[in-house]
Amino acid sequence: MVGRMEIGVQYISLAKECTGMGRAILELMHTIGIQHTHSRSDRNQYLEIQAQNIDQQELSNFELLSSRYWENLVPYDYGSVTHYAADAFTNDENEQTMLPTDRSFEETMGSLIPSFYDFDQINKYYQCYDACQRAYPVAVCANGGVPSPNNCQVCNCPMGYGGDLCDQRPNDCGTTLLASNEWKKQILTVKFDKKDAEYFTFCTSWIMGPENRSLQVTYEITSEAVRQKICSYGCYLGGIEVKHMKDPRITNERDCCVNTTRTVTTTVNPLPVILYTDETPITYELRYRYI
Repeated sequence: MVGRMEIGVQYISLAKECTGMGRAILELMHTIGIQHTHSRSDRNQYLEIQAQNIDQQELSNFELLSSRYWENLVPYDYGSVTHYAADAFTNDENEQTMLPTDRSFEETMGSLIPSFYDFDQINKYYQCYDACQRAYPVAVCANGGVPSPNNCQVCNCPMGYGGDLCDQRPNDCGTTLLASNEWKKQILTVKFDKKDAEYFTFCTSWIMGPENRSLQVTYEITSEAVRQKICSYGCYLGGIEVKHMKDPRITNERDCCVNTTRTVTTTVNPLPVILYTDETPITYELRYRYI
């Protein structure tokens, strides 16, 4: 059921496999009225539904919502916790039920990490941002951040950015890398922090270059055994996200299965590189430069 009950206390029951942070947040979002991303009225611009591979008893999970019933308040985000994985409700474990029109997002769908647009959608839906329209002073946020309705002098930041105004690297286990016009190499590792046992550990690094220059980065996981262990739709055990897209709020492609070198060229500068894990130490080799 999506939406709150009109009368009395509303209980949320979670099966054992749904007690993690991401699944719990998804069910809470349903409770306050948020629908699945893959059911949006514009989803056919972003997905190819493979109806022949769907368990026939589960077809209702892939029905389109009318734009008259649900307004799309935020851009389509493959990384939303409200987006099913590529093999959701499949009738054959080797077949997918949804394919992104941009195939590089295949592993991104099915995330257990709430995205910036997940929270942004809630704040818009319930008009929480109105609080900062009446406040003074109000934070001027960088990198796609928005003033927090709970404290309009600080910002809610997209992943990859931190500080009160989203103009700093997050205070985690990452580092800052200064690019030159020659290739540099860096080994980046994320290790699970037991203090975050109910969630993920994130390491956010920034690659920085001169103004008005593009950045280029290649990355590859260093252990085949680790790659096989974490490989999953949704990359819910860990992976890497290089935030190269122009919209700093959107979830970029997450990789956890690719066993070849990936190359990204972008004008985003600084360029956030996010490693994350929920248990297994993960190491990537990066090469980077400005061009």
